Amino acid sequence: MRIIIAGGGDIGVELAEALIKEKHDVVLIEADPKRADELAEHLDCLIIKGNAAHPQVLEEAGIKEADVVLALTSSDRDNIIVSILAKFAGVKKIIVKIEDPNYNDLLLYMGISDIINTSRLIAAQALSILRGFNLLNLSLMIRGNIRFYFYRVPKTLDGKKINDIKYDREKARILLVYRDKDALFPKEDLVLKENDSILFAVRADYLEKMIKELQP
Repeated sequence: MRIIIAGGGDIGVELAEALIKEKHDVVLIEADPKRADELAEHLDCLIIKGNAAHPQVLEEAGIKEADVVLALTSSDRDNIIVSILAKFAGVKKIIVKIEDPNYNDLLLYMGISDIINTSRLIAAQALSILRGFNLLNLSLMIRGNIRFYFYRVPKTLDGKKINDIKYDREKARILLVYRDKDALFPKEDLVLKENDSILFAVRADYLEKMIKELQP
């Protein structure tokens, strides 16, 4: 897959390294010229200097040929613009990082549902540590052979149970089901509602196939 990563921060670089190892065609966009030069020295992928929120920079990155775009800059504004431009370019998979969850409704209205709210993830991790377990050690999981995947329940599964979801249970596990402001533990007889978000832990070599299997 051709994957464009907007933002050469720690998260963007760690994802780029993992995706390069999986033999994906990765393009990383970094606005800071000095940082971009440093990344070009040790990342085996195309590095583009520039602000990813500018259409010309995305065109240079090959936005029209991209299968996936990850908007991971430090600016909510830039990430929103990148995700909207990617949507207009016809990119099928868009993942956007947002600090302020108040922007979620805007992105959902634009048809962009794969949203990472880092403030909520940090809060959830802090709570899990306080309670004696660590569910969201993202950096550790990315380094291993496990990936996190958020799946939004479609209308076709509204009223169905978790055990009606078709996926390989030897290669993936459901960790939590998010419904509005609640997080639910995934019992097999849990009745799903449209727009529930399901957090999967998935073996890296099965993720792409599972995403296709889950499509309605």
